[in-house]
Amino acid sequence: MSQNDNLLDLVNAIYRWRKPIIISCVLAAIISVIAALMLPNFYTSKTIFYAASPDLAKPIPIGADNTKREIYGTDTDLDRLFSIANSEELSDYLIDEFDLYDRYEIDPDGEQAGYAVRLLVAKAYKTEKNKFDALELSFEDKDPEVAAKIAKAAREKINEIAQRMIKESQFNLMSNSEKVIAEKDTYQQSLIEKITKLKDEYKIYNSASKGEILSEQLTSTSASYANLKAKLSVYKNSPTLRDSIPMLAAKVEGMKIQLSQLNKEATSYANGSGEIEKLGLEMKEVAEQLALDKERYKQLKSAYNSPFTALHLVQEAKIPHIKSRPIRSLIVIGTTGVTFILSVIWVLFMNQYKEVNWKSVFSDEPRS
Repeated sequence: MSQNDNLLDLVNAIYRWRKPIIISCVLAAIISVIAALMLPNFYTSKTIFYAASPDLAKPIPIGADNTKREIYGTDTDLDRLFSIANSEELSDYLIDEFDLYDRYEIDPDGEQAGYAVRLLVAKAYKTEKNKFDALELSFEDKDPEVAAKIAKAAREKINEIAQRMIKESQFNLMSNSEKVIAEKDTYQQSLIEKITKLKDEYKIYNSASKGEILSEQLTSTSASYANLKAKLSVYKNSPTLRDSIPMLAAKVEGMKIQLSQLNKEATSYANGSGEIEKLGLEMKEVAEQLALDKERYKQLKSAYNSPFTALHLVQEAKIPHIKSRPIRSLIVIGTTGVTFILSVIWVLFMNQYKEVNWKSVFSDEPRS
């Protein structure tokens, strides 16, 4: 028998069984229509948003008011939102906030209750990145209003968690800044105490003016002392002026004592002024750095207390008016098509093995 004959036999077998095939398909269509009509409608609400740049939560650097600040986040920021969106914290929040145990008719005290409710939430809750690199979050529910509420709440919770993560980082920076400021305050106070002690010890209360005054006094006193000594020498060599020698000698001695005292003060000033000036310069640097640190701390605190967003909303979660599933026409067409294919396969099978002794096939004895 040729291949064409075999094919015609198959077509003939299908034709002879056309009525049972048609009846099977009609019954399948009727049953699938009834089953599809009994299925509840599900509605999907979607919200779309972009990740915001963490720069929005940072204080503007001192002296850099014109520094460029990014508005939209990078892929890393979007991945962080994805991680938050698919975290257990978020799913637990939705389960508790909307009492999903009761909504999905799951006994919360059951052994597998947590697993079962999370499985249903994962089926209804979807997150994906669209072709425009935005995050799409959707939630499916029988009630369109509930679907919109849960989708919106999920997005707001993502924003809250992302903000909290940044706030925690800001708080740590503030704490470290407070410690640094306290340490520098203590060090500055110790420098002040050292400088005060040195000034009291060396009697230097204004190092700049003190040096100038001592220099002028030493120059003037030295000149006066030299002048008086020369005058005294002249008086000693002049008999007519001998009566004035004791007074002039007393003045020379007084000037000598004064010059000696000035020399001591100059030596003391020289010994202490260098250390005082060194400590003064160090204290100036510490004071400038401390002022800068305090200004940064104010900015950190201001940023910490200021509201910011971790995402940019593109589309709000609205109440859907068109169901997302089931697509009843596809269910009916699919069921009818599968029934037809199975019926044809059964007819072909029966036609191929119509002469087989089925009792011998399902017997304990081997077929001959």
